[in-house]
Amino acid sequence: MVIEAGVVSGYVIAWAVRKARRAAGRLDGEVDTAIDAGLDRLHEVVAGKLSGHPVLDDLEQEAAAGDGSQVTRLTRDQVELAVTAAATKDDVFGQAMVELVADLRAREQATGQSVLGHAGVNVAGNIEFHADHGAAAAWNMGTVNLGQPVDPPVPSRSRD
Repeated sequence: MVIEAGVVSGYVIAWAVRKARRAAGRLDGEVDTAIDAGLDRLHEVVAGKLSGHPVLDDLEQEAAAGDGSQVTRLTRDQVELAVTAAATKDDVFGQAMVELVADLRAREQATGQSVLGHAGVNVAGNIEFHADHGAAAAWNMGTVNLGQPVDPPVPSRSRD
């Protein structure tokens, strides 16, 4: 059983952001009813398992602060680590995560809507990346330096 904790984390964050939007009066379209039901179920299971974990409070506070972009990388990582740790220790929880992610992906495919937005990607079928002639290829990558390695800046010393 492979737990996609990063995907679970993304869905939990999406649930918190969508909850904050509804509280602010910005309702999503009618198609969202199916997605919301799946997110609600996933959140119930995760929140039940991680009950009392401070990252859940952090997540809800950060999500309520805006459009979801305020959810910090630290909080995202902590949610993912908490889900990973819980799934490692509890096979029933891990299996539930696998099934709930599969259900959400099916709902997204049926509605043509991606819950994870720009930070997440749903793919049906195969994807292949190829780079040649000294290039780099990836779905998502940070800074890439091709050719000679770039030395990091060296802090200067004070001459006092």
